[in-house]
Amino acid sequence: MHVASTVTSAPPRNGITTRPAGPEDAPIVQAVYNYTPGYFQIISIPVPTLEEVRTDLATAATDPRRHSELILLEPNWPGSADVGSGHEGSSAGADLDGSGLEPIEPLTGRTVAGYLDYKLDYPDTGDATVNLLLILPWLQSLGIGAACANDLEHRLTGHSRRLLASIYGSNPRARKFWERLGYTFAIDARPILDWYAKLLN
Repeated sequence: MHVASTVTSAPPRNGITTRPAGPEDAPIVQAVYNYTPGYFQIISIPVPTLEEVRTDLATAATDPRRHSELILLEPNWPGSADVGSGHEGSSAGADLDGSGLEPIEPLTGRTVAGYLDYKLDYPDTGDATVNLLLILPWLQSLGIGAACANDLEHRLTGHSRRLLASIYGSNPRARKFWERLGYTFAIDARPILDWYAKLLN
């Protein structure tokens, strides 16, 4: 279980959506991973290969409790003018096809901002746990991660009693992110991870 996010600003709810990710989306998810190597350094594993990502997404698709989602920016997203402002070599991000362009969701043409993975009824019945919330580096601190977390809380309210975030390794920025959203320390599983939780009304 792992969580990564360095988003610190208030969530711009408009213009940020998610959609389920399946094995066919492995190149997009792996591109997101390739552009966030610092996270994988924190958890002391190499960036997953394309085949590993495809296998993980296929495994997730067979588990009705687990949900993998692409985080997408709508054209009217309030921060769209900032997209790519911090990425050297192109106007945006990950190079999926050698063109130097950011990840684009092929069904709609929306910009991919990151990846969300969460599991229902884990660790206990009525819980939901964020396994991974990963935002592309040049889109961090724009409120996208907070918007996704708030949206997930809204979607789970009435279905889950609390939402947990597991923070893998030494990741003080992730702790601050979840604390700013009202999460508090819940379970000590150090040295591997800490769990933060928030009750859902």
